[in-house]
Amino acid sequence: MTTLLEVRDLCVSFDTPDGKVPAVDHLSFALAAGDALGIVGESGAGKSQTALAILGLLARNASVSGSIRFEGQDLLKLRPSQWSKVRGNRLAMVFQDPMTSLNPYLRVETQIGEVLERHRGLSRAQARAESLRLLEAVHIADGVSRLRAYPHELSGGQRQRVMIAIALACRPALLLADEPTTALDVTVQAQILSLFAELRREFGVAMILITHDFGVVTEVCDHTLVMYAGRAAESGATRALLEHPAHPYTRALLEARPRLDARITERLLALPGQPPDLLHLPPGCAFAPRCPIAIEACTNAIPPLAPIETGRLAACIRLRNPNRSTG
Repeated sequence: MTTLLEVRDLCVSFDTPDGKVPAVDHLSFALAAGDALGIVGESGAGKSQTALAILGLLARNASVSGSIRFEGQDLLKLRPSQWSKVRGNRLAMVFQDPMTSLNPYLRVETQIGEVLERHRGLSRAQARAESLRLLEAVHIADGVSRLRAYPHELSGGQRQRVMIAIALACRPALLLADEPTTALDVTVQAQILSLFAELRREFGVAMILITHDFGVVTEVCDHTLVMYAGRAAESGATRALLEHPAHPYTRALLEARPRLDARITERLLALPGQPPDLLHLPPGCAFAPRCPIAIEACTNAIPPLAPIETGRLAACIRLRNPNRSTG
């Protein structure tokens, strides 16, 4: 398949009063047209900053290096005027909280129509007709009245569907979604995930879903990338990665999930310790202080993301030297 997005050695850091904080550290991955990639990890893993770097929306105190090639052009070399032709048009994003992403002072019709008029050059009447079609595509009932509504007059699920409609307005090649179901109840979460899968089939849009929840990637994503402390820990086909996790961090995340078949008195498993301070990362593997199988060699060098089997990559010394027990 055609490669739509190729990220190579992406580094994102932030200048702060306490020093330079490395949020993303030499991250590489690729996404084919029409595919869906899930990026999973704890808070602070660098997931959202990766998405913001792809969209060119990093904060002013950010520094970025590496390359992000999208449809053949390096996004990091674009001028601001060029960005405006790509962002919102070929690239779109659905943010975590639709209530704070939508303008509370503008009707839904205005917020969807603005994108259509600006990027696709539609007239006001054409934009209204297309906005109604988009609401129908994301399964919002009674679209005519919803177009006249303000965000606070909609439910959480309806607001998120409006955000998805806005993101799809220009028929983007790539849709990024940052925790798109976090603020929703379980029933609505399932509906939104089903909608994402449907939109992939009908619109042919590629997706990157950022989440803490492996259930989300199971429903939607072909491949999964697990991040820890700004680095890639493991990547591969979603089903294989979830059924046979290789990296100790991936295994720990999966073991920490609640189980429906567990006894009500059974305690949830939890990862020991805390994610590292990005200003003071430990030497070698950043997960080593929390890893149950770490050895001395794990603290000597940062393990590269390397093949462990066909289509699977992991950054772990022990996976390449499973019998090694000393430094």
